[in-house]
Amino acid sequence: MKIYYESQDGWSKEDYYYLHRVLHRLFFYYKKNCEEIRLMEIQKMSEKTKVLIFCIIKYYGYDHLLDEFENLKPLKDTKPLRERLVLDDNPLPETNIYKDMNVAC
Repeated sequence: MKIYYESQDGWSKEDYYYLHRVLHRLFFYYKKNCEEIRLMEIQKMSEKTKVLIFCIIKYYGYDHLLDEFENLKPLKDTKPLRERLVLDDNPLPETNIYKDMNVAC
């Protein structure tokens, strides 16, 4: 099973950081990974995972992926997390999509 489908019960910030890195590589190189992305079942993912994917897509300006991949379209309705998700103790200082979605990285 892929990490982005795993239960996140008891996860630490290091676990979420690792998940973020996996997703980051997957989407940063989306042309190479398009088949894996196309097979992702967004509805089976946690809200935190969905927010991380949304942040990565927005951060890199890959908004077109939300239209190109039918399975990613539900991410257009992604809302900020209710509780802050901390990936790193030294979050980025600038305002960006991660802060908008309540993620500290």
